[in-house]
Amino acid sequence: MQQAKLHHAEQSNLQSDTCDGASDSIVNTAPSDNIHDNYHIYTDGGYFEKLDVGGWGLVIFKNDQEILRDSGWQKQTSSLEMELYAAKKALEHINDISDIKQNFNYDNDTKYQETRQSNKRLDSSSKLTSSFSITLFTDSRILIEGLTEKYAMWCANQWRVKSGKTVVYKELWQSLSKLTQQQKVTLRWIKGHNGNLGNTVADSLARQAVINKTQFS
Repeated sequence: MQQAKLHHAEQSNLQSDTCDGASDSIVNTAPSDNIHDNYHIYTDGGYFEKLDVGGWGLVIFKNDQEILRDSGWQKQTSSLEMELYAAKKALEHINDISDIKQNFNYDNDTKYQETRQSNKRLDSSSKLTSSFSITLFTDSRILIEGLTEKYAMWCANQWRVKSGKTVVYKELWQSLSKLTQQQKVTLRWIKGHNGNLGNTVADSLARQAVINKTQFS
């Protein structure tokens, strides 16, 4: 499989609120002179109502060179769940290649059927060092607004909305917030379907996962 090379990245600055572990790290800051490796993550998710199947996709670049892509599908889901899961899965992949071990357990994701690409396994040269930055690009405003604007309110309200119901996808939101905090992730919004290479690859992977599921099941 031919790997893509990232030539440039979109810029979009966002601020964050904090609450019980919600991350300050998602605030964009000036890059450090000590950063040697830049990891750019692109994620996407969607739901096909007629098929009742959702798909997610992700691609990770290290210093503008693609190193990993992953995708999968799930039945009876939503576009938001797929967007959240794609971001969470991408950061778990980053954790897998990191020499900084995290001290918490991930959720059991067996219900998410995955289709991993041939370049998922990384060589030792892809190990994270102490001098790295991680930026996650998404076309989902809801994802970014949830982590940067609504998370503190959800915490303060014991994860209840005005109707008294529990926030939808509470566990995914909490896992994603913890990952962004522990990995000091910067979140950036990009416009979807606008010619950005990383977004195009992630979108294509999500769609292909759904197509493969419907063709071979």
